[in-house]
Amino acid sequence: MTTAGRTQSFEGRLARFRAVNAWWIRLACYALSILLLLGVWQALGHSFGVLFVPFTTTMSRLWDMLQSGPLLPGLAVSAKLYGVTLAINILVGVTLGLLLARSKLIAAAFEPYIYILYATPTISLVPFVSVMFGFEFGSRVLVSVLISIFPILIGVTEGARSIPRQHLDVAAIFGSNERQLWRDVIVPYVTPYAMSGIKQSIALSMVGTLVAEFFLNPDGLAAVLLQGTTVVDSGWVLAVTIFICAIAVVLVGVGELIERYLVRWRHTAVG
Repeated sequence: MTTAGRTQSFEGRLARFRAVNAWWIRLACYALSILLLLGVWQALGHSFGVLFVPFTTTMSRLWDMLQSGPLLPGLAVSAKLYGVTLAINILVGVTLGLLLARSKLIAAAFEPYIYILYATPTISLVPFVSVMFGFEFGSRVLVSVLISIFPILIGVTEGARSIPRQHLDVAAIFGSNERQLWRDVIVPYVTPYAMSGIKQSIALSMVGTLVAEFFLNPDGLAAVLLQGTTVVDSGWVLAVTIFICAIAVVLVGVGELIERYLVRWRHTAVG
């Protein structure tokens, strides 16, 4: 066999190996990146004293906080605000996004204000919200929603507007009424856009929850985090941060599974 033939044969075997073991290769790369990050963290943790503790110290502090600290009670408080925020984001974002796409009058009346709010730093609105609505639960929900609703709202709007005209024409040719048009064309086409926005909103709702708790009557996980910063306990702060990040990763993973179930055809088509 010539050198060129051996090279092509090796490349073919390598390509087949990558195709067969693609999932394991991605998992290995992910695991190696995490190990590298943790190694750097552990090394740097011994260089900054109390300002930045090693990974092992952080995990030990996290374990203690989970057993007898304020972490789980704080999570229970924040979970209520997070759940209400995400539910409002999905309900209002999907509904309003479809209305903006399907009604030119509604779009002309409200869309400019939506983009104004999207471009406005939400933190600057917190004083106005607190003055107008106080520091109660509803005010925190409003701030959290303003931070996290826009990926769903804009994604659904643009998805509904991008439906090819041919799809609508075919539905009209077959005599589809409005209900059938929504069921057979609009909803299936918009679902991937909605799920992409929802996955982003899952993480942003966590951010919105913490911001709302920070600036409006701190409680929940934000209060636990503030407790650590007040006494300059970096192990405490890093432990809470890891805990919040882990929850966010799990929630986004759940969103990914739901997306795969609802739009199985897209993952089948693109791999």
